[in-house]
Amino acid sequence: MSVRRELRFKTLDDARRELSILEKGPVVTMGNWSYFQILNHCAGALEGTMKGLKREFSWWKRNVTGPLAARKVMAQGFIPAGVKSSSPQTERVEGDEKIALGRLKKAMDEFETFDGPFSEHPRFGPLNKKQWIHFHAMHMANHLGFVSLKDQENR
Repeated sequence: MSVRRELRFKTLDDARRELSILEKGPVVTMGNWSYFQILNHCAGALEGTMKGLKREFSWWKRNVTGPLAARKVMAQGFIPAGVKSSSPQTERVEGDEKIALGRLKKAMDEFETFDGPFSEHPRFGPLNKKQWIHFHAMHMANHLGFVSLKDQENR
C-alpha cells in the first residue's frame, strides 16, 4: 500500500464496519505502526477517556489553541494528515492482532455505555460525550486509513 486511505467516520458504528472488513485479513499497513499497534492505540485512547487521565498543558493550550483546534477539526469531520500523535511509540511492534481487536471492540462497547466523567482531551480540552464519540470516530478513521486488506493494497 503506498497511499494512506482517506476514511471518514462519524460514529463508532462506522469504525465497527471498517474493522469487520479488515478482520477478514490479512492486512498490510503503511507508516511506522503495525496493525497491532494501531488497534491498541485506539483502544487506549477510548480507555483513557473513561479513566480520567490527567495531562498537564499550558493555560494557553487548554483554553485558547486547543478549543480553536477542536472546533476546526470537528467542523471539517476528520483529523488532517500529519498531525503528530501524543503516543511516544515510534518503533514498529508486532503482536496478536486478534487480542488487540478484541480490546478495541470491548473499549468501544464500554465507552458507549459510559456516563462519565470524561478525561479532558490532551489538545482540545473538555469534550462532552457527543464530541468524544465524534473525536474517537475521526481518530480511528485517521489510524485505520494506514491499514488495508492485503489483496486490495494496490487499488
